[in-house]
Amino acid sequence: MLNTITQLKIGTRSSKLALKQTKLVVKELENLPQIKKKFSFKIIKVKTKGDIDKSKILNSGYKGFFTKKIDDLLLKKKIDLAVHSAKDIPSKIGNNISIAAFLKREDPRDILLSKKNYTFDTLPQNLTIGTSSIRRKTQIHNIRPDLKIEYMRGNVETRIRKLKTNKYDAIILALAGLKRLGLSYKNKNVLNITKFIPAGGQGAIAVTVRKKDSVINKLIKNINNNKTEIEVKTERKFLEKINADCDSPVGAYAKIINNYVFFSVTVPGKNGMFVYKSREKFNKSEILGIRVAHILKKKLGKNFLKKIKFPKKLTFLLTRSIKQSNELKKNINLKNFNFFNCPMLKIKPIKLSKSQIKEIKVADAIIFSSANAVNISRNYLNSFPNKVFCVGDDTKAACLKNNIKNVSSSDGNVNVLINLITKKIKDRSKKLVYISAKQTAVNLPLILKSKKIYVKKIVIYESKKIKTIQKPILDLIRLNKLNFVTFFSKKTAITFNQLILKYKLQRYLMNIECISLSNSIEQIAKKNNFKKYYVSSNPNRKSFLKLINFLHKTI
Repeated sequence: MLNTITQLKIGTRSSKLALKQTKLVVKELENLPQIKKKFSFKIIKVKTKGDIDKSKILNSGYKGFFTKKIDDLLLKKKIDLAVHSAKDIPSKIGNNISIAAFLKREDPRDILLSKKNYTFDTLPQNLTIGTSSIRRKTQIHNIRPDLKIEYMRGNVETRIRKLKTNKYDAIILALAGLKRLGLSYKNKNVLNITKFIPAGGQGAIAVTVRKKDSVINKLIKNINNNKTEIEVKTERKFLEKINADCDSPVGAYAKIINNYVFFSVTVPGKNGMFVYKSREKFNKSEILGIRVAHILKKKLGKNFLKKIKFPKKLTFLLTRSIKQSNELKKNINLKNFNFFNCPMLKIKPIKLSKSQIKEIKVADAIIFSSANAVNISRNYLNSFPNKVFCVGDDTKAACLKNNIKNVSSSDGNVNVLINLITKKIKDRSKKLVYISAKQTAVNLPLILKSKKIYVKKIVIYESKKIKTIQKPILDLIRLNKLNFVTFFSKKTAITFNQLILKYKLQRYLMNIECISLSNSIEQIAKKNNFKKYYVSSNPNRKSFLKLINFLHKTI
């Protein structure tokens, strides 16, 4: 009679790291004498919610983001066992599932990777670090509040690629992932574990099975590493008792030294991160996790994690050009805000004739009503010695940046600009040139003509309405991920209204608030059903920034 070989199906995520970890489990199992000639293994790749849903995990509160779908297949007997990163498993798992084994733990520490090979302490101020971990984010802000943190998703290779393509200045990863993938690193970049206490279970691989499947349970227990089991169970018991999970800003790290378990935890407190350390004999490890949880509850309150209020990040959709939006972001504390760019207009420069260029160079005064006009015409204005009039802080800043120094500006109001020109230009024979867009909200030459001031208008660009909205922006609107939409001109507001109708997005705006730079822009925006409307006290960048900082404090 032939011996039959039983095939065991192993469920895992499909990332390179997850497959590597699963192969480590298979290798351990194949080394067991009782496996040979009795069992074979088939790896089943599973796309979990965390792989499919590209929305933010930060503050999501979602338990089992990377494990639930795999464990559901386990319960349905579609697979026989599942391999997980231990830190991804919720502290409370289903009654019908158990963790049968932990492989020997890899180095649980975090590591910093950066373009210029900085250590964490030598990172220059205002550099941007990418992470999707609320624990790492909280720890970074506690130690280095001067650093900027941007949300980052993706597997290890994707995150490293994003670092190389200049999306971030630095990223923080689990060292265990780098080591298992055979990727190089420098010891000086490994983060101090006393300052960056890792997530509970970090560096450990866990195998889950159906609790009632005694045959597979018994088989898998043969590859269990007792030391890792004690350490991780201490961490998980602590997390369970304080109602924390993989999406909580909590560090928990247990390590066996001789016959003792040394346990360190970090949780958010009123004055930054609260660190607590304790130890217990290794045969009372779970008791240690429970005891530390009770001590923290006594010190910080029974539901201290729920009581901690993290500063809310407000999410803005900026409808200006990307260049202007980036200039705006330089003047704001980005840790309080998320900005998404969705320019409503495409700027198309217009080539000037030789006679037009000459008129600009010999003009007695130049008038600008937009920063775009300044930037496009800068090559014709090198060392321009005469007077320049402009509207608003952005336009003035563009002038100064392009070495145009003799500048007089109004506060963002064209009527104030007209009064300024009328006051300054006494000699009505002066040659004034107005460099502008093809279409403007106000017919400036006509108004000045009524005041006996004659202006030559030279069109240097036209702004064309965009016809589509990119899918990531559509998703932000439809998934209620935006707090505000901002408008800096009538034309951007008009274009936005047309696109809202095209994509049938009206009903989604009921949960979004609107900020306009002026009352006239707001009237256009009010054709949509926004939840609430705000207008800058003055139509300039300074007032806009003041308004959004006020909103951050009050919302």
